[in-house]
Amino acid sequence: MAGLIGRSGRRPQEENVALIQKLTPLDDIAFEMLKKGIEENKFPYLKLYFQYKYGRPREMKEINVTSNQEQPLFNLVFTSTEEMDAEHKELKN
Repeated sequence: MAGLIGRSGRRPQEENVALIQKLTPLDDIAFEMLKKGIEENKFPYLKLYFQYKYGRPREMKEINVTSNQEQPLFNLVFTSTEEMDAEHKELKN
């Protein structure tokens, strides 16, 4: 595993629970600030609200291929037996 020894991978569940317990008393203040920001028509607050409420939108990427020529998946090279024998002899030497 990469990363620091003893700190790589997921955070232990105890740390998550402790962090949630520490932040829980601030819930009312945080929601009030969020409400105030939305009421003042500040876009970042509205964006944050919708991301938590409905999830982040999926990122869409449009792939545009403009080539009329087919692209081969692999390249076949045919060689005669004599050519293969000559290559084999060269490699042995």
